[in-house]
Amino acid sequence: MSITLKESEAQAFYDAADELYDMYVEAADYVIDNDLFFELGIPFNLVEAIKKSWENDVHWHIYGAFQFSGGLNNTPIKLEGFDADTPKNLLETSQEQLDETHFNEIYEKVSTNFKRLITLDEGINLFEERYDGWKILFSAPADDEKQEEEMLFLEQMAQDAGFETGFSYLHEVVFNEDGIFDAYDEQYEYWFKSYKWHDMGSQEPELATLLTSIMKKQSAIILNPAYCTIFEAKGFIDILRKTYPDSPYLQTNTTDTNLIANVYFAYEACGLSFLKNGLFSTHKIS
Repeated sequence: MSITLKESEAQAFYDAADELYDMYVEAADYVIDNDLFFELGIPFNLVEAIKKSWENDVHWHIYGAFQFSGGLNNTPIKLEGFDADTPKNLLETSQEQLDETHFNEIYEKVSTNFKRLITLDEGINLFEERYDGWKILFSAPADDEKQEEEMLFLEQMAQDAGFETGFSYLHEVVFNEDGIFDAYDEQYEYWFKSYKWHDMGSQEPELATLLTSIMKKQSAIILNPAYCTIFEAKGFIDILRKTYPDSPYLQTNTTDTNLIANVYFAYEACGLSFLKNGLFSTHKIS
């Protein structure tokens, strides 16, 4: 089944993502300032890493994906969640929208956002001047072909941005207090993992503690940052509702959650796809 939507409807999804990201940042500030980690079900062993990543812009958020219901046929757009740590279907979305250039700028926007790891908000034109050979190691589980493809796609975008990169399966990566290394003892300044921080804190607490120590020593930067755990936490949308009670995207109106729009965000909204009953669905803009 293919979804058909108007250009104005696609633009409305983009506008919602752009507005909501700013709201997420403000609400995350509130969570951190008031130590609401326990209330949000965030593992205690991630709190220090979250605070550390939030305090310094070098822990740059590369990309995420908002989930919306509604938005078609004059129904209101309703926020369902934000996969800020390890979003899925990035490669499928990029490939599926090749003829929808205005609403598919994933490759360009994500590549550009990689450059901001170096330039931050000062302008990507400064990248070549400031880049000093820092490397990004990309990692995925050895038993998940789809996640591996997504990580290799991200690696390609980072290479096109101008970074030196490498790839290792998760079980091959070596961690110690001096930093992060691949199986050949090559050290990397950045590690981009397809492993959610929340899962790590629950399943591998020793690794979470070690990564926190690596961050404190500035031996490596982990992507996406630990503060993404706040964005994904159960109950965070309730905090958004209390902070922004008049936002049309946060109302409790009933919408069809069998059809979900994914809006990819990399410094700004940059791609759109749909899930129908949990399955990736093609779409066209009329």
